[in-house]
Amino acid sequence: MCSWTQSPGRIAADTKLDLTANPWGFLSRAAHLWTPTAPLGQVQNQAYGYFFPHGSFFALGHLLHIPPWITQRLWWALLLTVGVVGIVKLAQALGIGSPGSRLLAGAIFALSPRVLTTIGSISSETLPMMLAPWVVLGVVTGLSSTTTPLWRLGLRAAVPIALMGAVNAVATIAASMSSLFWLLTCRPSTSKCRRNCSCPI
Repeated sequence: MCSWTQSPGRIAADTKLDLTANPWGFLSRAAHLWTPTAPLGQVQNQAYGYFFPHGSFFALGHLLHIPPWITQRLWWALLLTVGVVGIVKLAQALGIGSPGSRLLAGAIFALSPRVLTTIGSISSETLPMMLAPWVVLGVVTGLSSTTTPLWRLGLRAAVPIALMGAVNAVATIAASMSSLFWLLTCRPSTSKCRRNCSCPI
């Protein structure tokens, strides 16, 4: 709901304004090192990182003739939802809290100052943060399984990392480090962690 109350009907200058206004044009230029379009020509800055999922989402909205400002708000709402659900699923996998407290924790995470100050101006960096719980969840569920093949367990953590895009490598690495932190603090080699992954974060 908070995504829709922010200047309804207007496009926010989120990361790349031309990505919202003309996603197909932006993505076609992103394949080239140099663009003569604006401002008076420029070297592309991390534009290739927007191909997926950020740019693809906006391109789909344009293809469906959804007004750009609505596509933008849908993107913000999607990021917040992914963050909330990720925390709820992670807490459930770790056996932490009740359903209500897990939902509250997810809401606090998704509405933290870091998220609220970046989602409207640079949502491409908010995306890795919202996917960080899913990376940890992949590691937690992977270590607790004794029957699933190793390659499939690896995908559970790798897929969220791949969905972080390639806009900002530092943001992606920082978000992925949460799973390493869990590994170091949980010590999953112990039999207790192997059984239920209930070690504290």
